[in-house]
Amino acid sequence: MRRFLDFIFPLAFLSAINLFATPVTLANLDYSNPGLKDLRTQVKENLRLSRSPDSDDKLIPLKYFKYKVKKDDSFFKIMARTGMDLETLSSANELSSPHDLAEGMILEIPNMRGLFHPEDSANTNQVKQELSKKYGISPDKLQFDESRGKWFVPGVMMGKREKSFFYGFGFLSPLEGALLTSGYGKRNDPFTKKQTFHGGVDLAAEQGSDVLASQDGIVNFRGENGGYGNLIIVKHEMGYETRYGHLSKYHVKHGDKVRKGQKIGEVGMTGRATGPHLHFEVRRNSKRQKPVFQTHI
Repeated sequence: MRRFLDFIFPLAFLSAINLFATPVTLANLDYSNPGLKDLRTQVKENLRLSRSPDSDDKLIPLKYFKYKVKKDDSFFKIMARTGMDLETLSSANELSSPHDLAEGMILEIPNMRGLFHPEDSANTNQVKQELSKKYGISPDKLQFDESRGKWFVPGVMMGKREKSFFYGFGFLSPLEGALLTSGYGKRNDPFTKKQTFHGGVDLAAEQGSDVLASQDGIVNFRGENGGYGNLIIVKHEMGYETRYGHLSKYHVKHGDKVRKGQKIGEVGMTGRATGPHLHFEVRRNSKRQKPVFQTHI
C-alpha cells in the first residue's frame, strides 16, 4: 500500500503544479529560450492529441505563458515563434485585429491551440456535454478556465466571417471622404490640453453629412449620452458594437435592424465637441478596440 501511495502522490502533485502554478514569463522569443521550447513542445503535443478523436490520451492541462510585447514585435511574429495560430492568440487575449497589439502589452499564450467558447458558462457536466456536441470534440478534451469562467475548446478554428472581421474587412467607414482629426490611443485632450486616452477615432465632416452603419446590426441605444452628445449604439454579431457620437440628427430608432452602409444619422457637434465631426468607436465584449476598416485609419 505504501509503494502505491508513493507512486500516486507525485502524479497528483505534478498535476496540481500544471493547473495552478504561476504562468511562465517568456523573457524573449529566441528559439534557444528554454521556456519557449517548452511552450512549443506542449502546443505541438496538445495539437496532436486534439486531432486524434479516437485517442484516450489526456491533453496536457491548460496553462499559460506570459509575454510582454516589445517594440519590434508583430502579431504574426509572436504567433509563429510561439507555435500559436490566429484563432488562439486572438481569442486568449480578446484581440479584434492584429492592430490591437501594442508595445508593453502582456499577452497570455496558452499551451494548446483552440478557441474560448464566447459565452460565460458553468463548469458542469451538462455544459461540457452540450459543448462537446456543438464542437464535435470529446468532452474529456474540453478545458475549463476558472479565472475566465469560460470553456476552452482545443483544435477549433475561427470561421470565415470572424476571420474577415479580424483582418479588417468587417467594418465599413461610417463617413465617406471624412478627414481623420484624432486617432485611437493617447492624445492631448482638446479641452484640458492634458494627455488622455481616446477610445475611438474622430472624423471631421460638414454639418449634416450622412453617417452610415459600419456593419449589419440592431440599434441598441439612441439618445443623449454625456460627452458623446447625441449617440447611436449598434450591436453586431460576435460581441461587437459600434458607437456614433456628436450627431445632429437620428435616422433610426431603438430596436431597428440596420444594414451595412445604411444612413443612420447626420454629423453634428452635440456633446463635448469643438466642431462638427463624428466620434466613432468599435467595442468587442465591452472592450474598446482600434477601429479597422478595409482602408485602415
